[in-house]
Amino acid sequence: MSYIIKASGEKEKFEKEKIFQSLKSAGASQKSAAEVCQEVAKDTKPGMNTDDIFKQVLICLQKENPILAARYNLKMAIMKLGPTGFPFEKFIAGILQEYGYKTKTGEQVRGHCVSHEVDVIAEKGKEHFMVECKYHNNRGLKSDVKVALYTYARFLDIKKAWEKLPGHQYLFHQAWLVTNTKCTSQALRFAKCQGLKIISWHYPKGESLNELIENKGLYPITILPSLSEFAEKKLAQNNIILAKDLLKYSQDDLNNTFGIHSDLAKKLREEINGLYSPDF
Repeated sequence: MSYIIKASGEKEKFEKEKIFQSLKSAGASQKSAAEVCQEVAKDTKPGMNTDDIFKQVLICLQKENPILAARYNLKMAIMKLGPTGFPFEKFIAGILQEYGYKTKTGEQVRGHCVSHEVDVIAEKGKEHFMVECKYHNNRGLKSDVKVALYTYARFLDIKKAWEKLPGHQYLFHQAWLVTNTKCTSQALRFAKCQGLKIISWHYPKGESLNELIENKGLYPITILPSLSEFAEKKLAQNNIILAKDLLKYSQDDLNNTFGIHSDLAKKLREEINGLYSPDF
């Protein structure tokens, strides 16, 4: 039995099936997924880390289909958001809007003891949700119970202030913690006990962050393989958050509206078409 080292440093049994399923989720055919798994399994040695195996999968995919490789690299595309000044909370707000929520970001909200800057306020129907976004730029980092406690304490402070308002007209109904990696078991246990909703990588089943993204193709613009730092900044300045937002822009639009060089604009347009091709 072969064991590999996860990004967190923990040991894990090597399972081809996990790679196969992740490839299928990214859009690979059964045949392609099986071939990549077989090739990667041949070169996998006991004690290798998951990053090395991930890179092997990417190399195989890039030879066959760069767009499929980009989809498979979704987690890394999200991690590219923060360092370039493209706030993770803007991305989360964009996802929630696609699921029927009205959103606001970076709002100051009065609490009983202090005021709080809320990452995302999400509203659907008559319900309002306080969304705390926890971004990590390392796949091995997890949001622990302290993050869950902090989120819930802020929620309680705001709730206490608003309960004094006449008719409780604008009360947060629930606090959410959304993160681009995973949460510790203690954080999940606390959240379940207190009614704090957690959305993280592969959790909860059916409504995890990766599923919310993949189900509607809500990829960040950083998923585009040819995206330059200049192009990313220009798009961010114009509130272009999701790759699908670029579907309405032609090559000339990318060049004239955003100042993206015509050669790069052509390449980006091809990648956008490939990413959202119904035949992919």
